[in-house]
Amino acid sequence: MKNIFNQVSTKEADALEKFLAIGKHRILNNREFCGLSVSDFTTFYFEIHDGKLADAMVKFLITADCGSSNTLLTLMGFKEFAKDVFEEFFNANETTILTTFRTEYKEQKEELEITLAGL
Repeated sequence: MKNIFNQVSTKEADALEKFLAIGKHRILNNREFCGLSVSDFTTFYFEIHDGKLADAMVKFLITADCGSSNTLLTLMGFKEFAKDVFEEFFNANETTILTTFRTEYKEQKEELEITLAGL
């Protein structure tokens, strides 16, 4: 995500950071953000390695021994990988996110100017 911050001014960087944090929270809570959804992320997640991740997850779910500590380690591995792919998902959709951010930032700035003018 560092590349996206190079495309905004230092003044906008804090707002973009908050915008991204809200967006990640929204997607993980099954709400849309910049036209992106958890379904889009899931599709991205499984397509990233030509569906092999889906095979591995289904195999794990079917064969998991819930009493084994190895099961927890495997699950934690899937979780860490998913976190990394989630960041990749945001990087892959950088243009969409940045376009929406700029539009909303401009609208908020104009709204603030109107409010400050007392209109």
